[in-house]
Order: sequence, then structure tokens, then C-alpha cells
Amino acid sequence: MAGSSVNITVSKITLPIAGLQVDVFGLAELPATATSISCLWLHHPRLRSKEDVAYIANEILSAYHTSSSSSSSTRGLIAVAFDQRNHGSRLISETANAAWRQGNATHAQDMFGMISGTVTDTIHLIDVLEGYLFGAGGGPGAAPGGEDRRIDSNLVLGVSLGGHSAWQLLFAEPRVTAGAIVIGCPDYMSKQHRCPE
Repeated sequence: MAGSSVNITVSKITLPIAGLQVDVFGLAELPATATSISCLWLHHPRLRSKEDVAYIANEILSAYHTSSSSSSSTRGLIAVAFDQRNHGSRLISETANAAWRQGNATHAQDMFGMISGTVTDTIHLIDVLEGYLFGAGGGPGAAPGGEDRRIDSNLVLGVSLGGHSAWQLLFAEPRVTAGAIVIGCPDYMSKQHRCPE
């Protein structure tokens, strides 16, 4: 039917990468001829985890693959999610995730640490992800014909806490060239802006 969309379930593999459990979506769907890979980094909301952005990865990659006109494209798209600091598998203090009204006197410091930590973690993962996934033709996302695959484009999508960190990642890392922010402040230090908790 013209105009209808078909959703597919996109592959997911969880890998230990540089000390983090990282979910990588879409490796199995990469066209065999894709040598240039775009990577969409997904930053989850506060009090959530990487599993909570899996549906976003599935929706975006499903739309990308069902709208693609050719399976012989040299461009591929993957999505990546990991638990932000003190969230999901990295939770060490529920109090540190609470707001001021919930009794957390260091809410601002905790939020700043989580935001800046997520930026640092993402930049480090950008440094090493390609080697883990494609590893000179031997990684789990290696091209079937042995061609070199390169991540040459990085994008970010963040929601709430993830929106804050997505903004900061865009400011800090020139390899991240575009972003989608769903609730998030670019400047949480200015007295002119009041950002949501």
C-alpha cells in the first residue's frame, strides 16, 4: 500500500566495550556493501536505562531500512546505547538520582556529574567503537567481503537527562555533527534559563 510503513525488528547485540555494556543496534541489517557507517548515539532519560531507548533505535533503523531504495548502498546506519552514570547497570546510589525536593542536597552536582560523565563516556566510545565492531575485518559487524568499514558520521539523540548530555556532547565533540534533543538545556548555568530537573 502506498504511503504505509513497515516496521522490522532490528538486531541488537550487547558487547562489553571499554568497561561498559553497550547495546549496538542494526549491525545485521548493514548492507553487505556498506563501508561508510553513521552511528546514532542514544542518551536515555534520568531514572531510566539503555533498555528504555531500544524502541527509538528500532523505530529509526526500521524506517531507515524500509525506506532504503537499494540493499547495495555504501552507507549504513547503526544505533548505540549505554547506561549513563548511576543508571541501569551502573546504579550505585538511588539518592544521587533524586531531586532537591526528594531530599538530595547535592542534586546539582550529581546532575552535572552524570551529564559531563556521559559526554566523556560517549567520546571515549567514539574513539574505540569502530575497532570493536569492525576490527580490521574480524569484528561482529565486519563486512562479508572483508572490506574496511569506517564510522565516519556520529549523531546523537537524547531525552531529558539525555537531552542535557546530548547538547554538551555537541559542544564538546566535533565528530558529532548533528543531534535531536527531546527536552534538554544547552546552558544550565545561565540565570536566564531554568532547566527542568
